[in-house]
Amino acid sequence: MEEYRSHAHSVSSCKYYFVWCPKYRHPVLDVVEADVRELFAETADHFGYEILALEIANDHVHLFVQTDPKHSPADIARQFKSYSGKHLLERYPEIRETYFWGGGSWKVGYYVGTTGVVSEEVVERYIEETEH
Repeated sequence: MEEYRSHAHSVSSCKYYFVWCPKYRHPVLDVVEADVRELFAETADHFGYEILALEIANDHVHLFVQTDPKHSPADIARQFKSYSGKHLLERYPEIRETYFWGGGSWKVGYYVGTTGVVSEEVVERYIEETEH
């Protein structure tokens, strides 16, 4: 796991922790877990994300990714959810008919949190103590 990523004019450490659920929180992910892992890996490769951790429970997903600062958390969630959701419904029409009759396999909402090597307290102290 790289701690920092170098870019043309910046250095970053952008890591996001996501949690989201299937629509209606149906417990179907154990059936499609291998496919979710595959589709998430394809999404990460396509957009240049690094999956740091992935846990797939029966009714929710935990995803920890590192990315460049040009990608917003909303875009990241949308890219993982839309690509995997579309392909899961195509691959598993029986699950689609039984559980996701309204279209889409993921809930609209999600949780996102950030992590980093510097705590809030360190940043606040640095700003307060630095002469401007």
